[in-house]
Amino acid sequence: MLALRYTPSLPRYVAARAGLRNAGGLALEDIRPPHLPSPQWVPMRPRLSGICGSDQALLAGTASLYLAPHTSGPFVPGHEVVGEITGGPRRGERVVLQPALGCATRGIEPRCPECARGLPALCRQTIDGSVSAGLQTGYCRDVGGGWSEGLVAHESQLHPVPADLADEDAVFTEPLACALHAVAVGDPQPGDRVAVIGAGTIGLLAVAALRERAPAATVVCAAKHSGQAAAARRLGADETCTPPELHGAGARLTGARRLVGHGGRELLLGGFDGVLDCVGSGASVEAAITAARPRGRVVLVGMPGELRADLAPAWLRELELRGAYGYEDDFPAAIELARRLRPGRLIDRGWPLRAFRRALREAPRSARAGRVKTVFEVAA
Repeated sequence: MLALRYTPSLPRYVAARAGLRNAGGLALEDIRPPHLPSPQWVPMRPRLSGICGSDQALLAGTASLYLAPHTSGPFVPGHEVVGEITGGPRRGERVVLQPALGCATRGIEPRCPECARGLPALCRQTIDGSVSAGLQTGYCRDVGGGWSEGLVAHESQLHPVPADLADEDAVFTEPLACALHAVAVGDPQPGDRVAVIGAGTIGLLAVAALRERAPAATVVCAAKHSGQAAAARRLGADETCTPPELHGAGARLTGARRLVGHGGRELLLGGFDGVLDCVGSGASVEAAITAARPRGRVVLVGMPGELRADLAPAWLRELELRGAYGYEDDFPAAIELARRLRPGRLIDRGWPLRAFRRALREAPRSARAGRVKTVFEVAA
């Protein structure tokens, strides 16, 4: 079968960080389909598979090296997957994949405390059990990934897709689940003023999740491009601004005082009750901690890597910084939200696997216009 396979290599990682062309170790290959680790696993064929920001960070050499021990290579990327089961009693069923490879998928008993609480994305045993190391499908050598003509999945990972939900909408289930989880971590209260920094896929879906879970909150989205700002407003943002305008918007909406110090550094005396950083850069982290009120909560949603940021404002104002990775039991709610939102309109287009270089090159350009999701389309 055809698959886009990534071969990890430290020299390639360094070359990718230096911006060298085709240095990322991704190649289209004809490989053997992965075998079933146990009777609880089934084969499936992707129909659509998304290109996530974490995938792009991996190929660009900006992903954290701390994540490397949680992978096993070579592996097939792709964890945002809607597809069809191709074997077993559920053959022909259309499903979305919950990619976390926790204790249940690995056949480990007793389960770790996080998996026992329904948090498989935070599993402590991601290098143990019946499959090789990997936080999730798409980073594990043994199970394959969505950028291919076939992968295997544990029955606990598969959620049926309603007949009235198109593939283009269903492929957003996994990032929608991440967004719902991030909002739960942020725990906005009625009347809170919340800022979302970034308007890529996860930023826009965070706006939608905030509107779903906190309808009485005021939501401001800092979007870099006009197309993204328009999409944020369609998904429920009360107001949008550019990233440099965030502190001004925060001062106006919250009554905070805006200080401008050396080098143009801005700080709000007061500010947003909560900030969701959906970018994960040094600049976005600093914007978040300088725009939040004292003892406010800043949630790191976008995957950060190695970055440079001045954290003094977080110390000075006793901020709570929380990471938001993965999900709890958010997939059923994400499927229902996808039915109402119809997020497929955020897709740029589907690309065949053979056009992967162009797909990866075009994805950031499309995102600037508000078409924030690029997908691979696997022909039947």
